[in-house]
Amino acid sequence: MKRHFWKNRQWVTIAVEEIVVGLVVMLHYQQLDIRLPPALGLLDDAPFGMLYITVGVVLLVNSLWDFYWYRIRLVLIALSGGMWTALTFSYAINDYVTNNVTIVPFIFGIITLNVFLSAWDEPRYKLKGGEHV
Repeated sequence: MKRHFWKNRQWVTIAVEEIVVGLVVMLHYQQLDIRLPPALGLLDDAPFGMLYITVGVVLLVNSLWDFYWYRIRLVLIALSGGMWTALTFSYAINDYVTNNVTIVPFIFGIITLNVFLSAWDEPRYKLKGGEHV
């Protein structure tokens, strides 16, 4: 497990960030402005907080045990990338709507960039479910 931790430390960090964001959303939901489109305004509700925690825990387990069968790694990376992109976009739009500049979209943007760079560095055989082609 230690070997997998050091080998997959980017994904471990991203998983912990997802769990923390999920907990923050669960404890302090409804931070986005009411004037946002409904699809973006829902991203800080309690059910989505549970989704963030779930994806984070599964990604953490996947990273620590380093299994990648059935393309699970690809699915988790896609879910993480989509989640961080949507959060970054929704908080940036929220800042635009409220005419207020906060640091939250910039932090989420850095995490999103980290997810995409880590996905780029991921070995292709893990993304294909272990198939060596």
